[in-house]
Amino acid sequence: MTRFTYQHLLELVEGDDELLVRLVDEGVIEESDGNVVAVDVDTVLLARTLWRDLDVEWPGIEIIVRLASQLSEARRRIQELEAALVPKPR
Repeated sequence: MTRFTYQHLLELVEGDDELLVRLVDEGVIEESDGNVVAVDVDTVLLARTLWRDLDVEWPGIEIIVRLASQLSEARRRIQELEAALVPKPR
């Protein structure tokens, strides 16, 4: 998660306030200190692309975003397991 001001995030999504409100409602963007939000930028950009460019409805966006997150976590875990399998030099 990265911390952004709401204004910077709004610039990132080219002024699409409706998208940001929806992402806050869905829990993708976590509101924190006043004007600062905690967010996974890749997820926001994925949601923006799905909504704007591909005309995916919100139920589909929710599923795709969740699956992308699970895939990312699985990849991270696989890297950890692979690293644990590498013999340590003596």
